[in-house]
Amino acid sequence: MKKRQKLLENSIMKRTMVVMLLALGFCLLIFLRLFQVQVINKNKYIEQAKRQYLYQEKLQSRRGIIYDRNMEPLAVNRKAISIGVDVNNVSNSDSMANFLSDILGESRDFFLNKFTSTKHFFWADRIVDGKIAKLHDFTNVPGVTKIKESIRFYPRNSLASHVVGFTNIDLMGLSGIEKAKNIDLQGNNGLALYNRDAYGRKIIDVEQPVRKPQKGKNIVLTIDNTYQWICEGELKYAVEKFDAEAGVVIIANPKTGEILSMAVNPDFNLNEARHIVPAKRRNRAITDVYEPGSTFKSIVMAAVLETGFKKPTDIVFCENGRYKIYGETVSDAVPYQWLSLQKIIKKSSNIGMAKIAKDMDKRKIYKYVRDFGFGLETGIGLPGEVSGDLKHYVEWSNFSPIAMSYGYEVSVTPLQMVMAYSAIANGGLLLKPKISLGSFNKLNRKVKTVKPKVIRRVISDSTATILKGMLEEVVFDGTGKKAFINGLRIAGKTGTAMKYIPKLKDYSSDQFISSFIGFFPVESPDLLIYVMIDNPRNDHLGGKVAAPTFKRILQRILRYVDINPQYRNRWADNNNESGPIIPDLKNKRVEDAKQIAEHAGLELVVKNQGDLVSSQKLILNHQKGAKPQLIVTLKEFKSNSEDYTKVPSVVGMSLREAISKISQSNLKAFVNGSGRVISQIPDAGTKMRSGARCVIQCKPAVDLTEFHVL
Repeated sequence: MKKRQKLLENSIMKRTMVVMLLALGFCLLIFLRLFQVQVINKNKYIEQAKRQYLYQEKLQSRRGIIYDRNMEPLAVNRKAISIGVDVNNVSNSDSMANFLSDILGESRDFFLNKFTSTKHFFWADRIVDGKIAKLHDFTNVPGVTKIKESIRFYPRNSLASHVVGFTNIDLMGLSGIEKAKNIDLQGNNGLALYNRDAYGRKIIDVEQPVRKPQKGKNIVLTIDNTYQWICEGELKYAVEKFDAEAGVVIIANPKTGEILSMAVNPDFNLNEARHIVPAKRRNRAITDVYEPGSTFKSIVMAAVLETGFKKPTDIVFCENGRYKIYGETVSDAVPYQWLSLQKIIKKSSNIGMAKIAKDMDKRKIYKYVRDFGFGLETGIGLPGEVSGDLKHYVEWSNFSPIAMSYGYEVSVTPLQMVMAYSAIANGGLLLKPKISLGSFNKLNRKVKTVKPKVIRRVISDSTATILKGMLEEVVFDGTGKKAFINGLRIAGKTGTAMKYIPKLKDYSSDQFISSFIGFFPVESPDLLIYVMIDNPRNDHLGGKVAAPTFKRILQRILRYVDINPQYRNRWADNNNESGPIIPDLKNKRVEDAKQIAEHAGLELVVKNQGDLVSSQKLILNHQKGAKPQLIVTLKEFKSNSEDYTKVPSVVGMSLREAISKISQSNLKAFVNGSGRVISQIPDAGTKMRSGARCVIQCKPAVDLTEFHVL
């Protein structure tokens, strides 16, 4: 009995020990697990907890504003709303996909794919329509967040589109200044942390750290909006008139290297840039190369004069229009016999230049062409610039210097030509082109005067003076006479070059590059204007296609921009037989006729009463200082005429309303500024010919500082 009891006690004891050991092991396991959780993996679980209740939000920096030189904005920011989804806080992806599809318009499958392919966060829609953002708060929808963003807005649409450039939806610069100055413009984004409740709603906690965003810098360009507008309008007119493929106009200050205008056609609306084909977005002023033709004669002539190889009065026999050399035939448009160097440039003789270059040391030709900047990037700082093509003289054939003397076997960009001619205009200094005046953080800061950056002296001042005299003769009575404006000293050179067709490995007989480059006034140039028309079809000579475009641009600049009043009216004292340029006032209102006559330096004399000019006659007054008189006869406006209409009142309207109202009246609107209309020219009720232009001045309803970096 005792033995059985002892065995029972031992059994109970063993069982107790087993239970105790199991309990001890279980406690040990719990302890080890707690140690693992609280000590070894402590940081992991802290981070996991933070992810569940903490919300991280990027604080977007304000991108800097881009201004023209007169502080008119070319690129600003606008507020926008985007919709984001935190996948971890969405309990039912099917229901959420249906919900988002109903609101945002995308298919249900589109959002389901987003849920399956994304672990944490995805954009349901970027830059949501304003009406949708207002109608749906999303505050009580777990996992869905309305995120405040900025979008880039270009108030002048296509103006200077190739210079300004554009950004992507994340405000990263993709072209132009937006890309070149992206680091300065974008600033640095900030970061904010928020707590979240069980529904994923944001709870602001003042104790959570915040890193404030650093605002981007504002950029001021050398571009003048008025110059740019004039150039783009005249370039478009020329391209359409001559049925050309494209064109470029550049205006520069040859004393400083500042680019005042860089117009490229075709252009594009910056607000729709992402939908435009890349070819249209290409800045042909710096990305495209061409053989310049006769405008390059001035460069080779500079080398000839600077080295003393020839004098301006030396004469060359021009072979009566045809010259065979090294198996090639050089020809002139007009046969010439003996021409001085000055007349070779004036008449644009290929043979004259060829015979000079044939006898000159090719190493010296190469040196000066290189010194003028050809074969090298100008360093303007815009993306996509190319260096052109200038082969080293050791690679030249015997005919190469001859071809180069009249603008072949060398490929250049329009900007290279501008800077080379600027060196001639300013007395021999090659400058680095300037497209930006600088960056700053405060609004309305005065822009400092730009100091020109001299790359090198290419030719002496005396050589430059001789060349300027030659080029002035080109405009006065040579191939560039269609650029002549009576009383103004203008120098320039025409160019007509056959286009090389790579597929044919030969030059085209019906495709050309027409160009003209000139500067004004000769004695101390303030403006240099370059015009290039690519493949004009109705005519192709540079003197007939590009030179008149140069003239129209300069006339409009002198009329509307106050460079120096003496340049506009100097011809009033000039009794040249060709007389002043007479504006056509027929069928214009009396008020408009008076304004145009005043700009042209004419005294308008009205003979009778009426509304519109019916005829005009110029009377020259030979007394010193007296303006020529333009005698006009008027006619009455016929109210029932379908050719005329009354100007509507648009002051106070939004820009969209004003343009619509003006269009309904059979008139065209020219817009200055953006926002609401604050003034209009002509006044409401004025009678104008159908299709005429009304100028409306606009101002934002909200101060632009709303968009600025302050």
